[in-house]
Amino acid sequence: MKMDLIVPRPAPTAAAGPSATAAPSPATTAAAEDRSTAFRPVQGGTEMQSGEKLLVEAYAAIWVILFVMVLLSWRRQRHLDDRMTTLAAAIDKARAAADVPADAAADKAGP
Repeated sequence: MKMDLIVPRPAPTAAAGPSATAAPSPATTAAAEDRSTAFRPVQGGTEMQSGEKLLVEAYAAIWVILFVMVLLSWRRQRHLDDRMTTLAAAIDKARAAADVPADAAADKAGP
């Protein structure tokens, strides 16, 4: 992309002579002002994309990210549910094992 740059020139000094104090030509000043306020598209540029396409791509990316987050959360929750079930079964087994000796001791004591 070609860009025209306007480089500011230093202020003329009195020692530079009469030609240094001459005003710039009106054509140069007008052209510089036109360049700074007018939009001129680059001819032959192929880097254009429509705003609608970019919007659809952005929404698609957001939906994909959201879907991945939900999927990962679902998998994590399923793993936690399986672990809770395993722990509940272990607790029930431990309670049953603890209750058997108490029942056996009560039977031995008898009436």
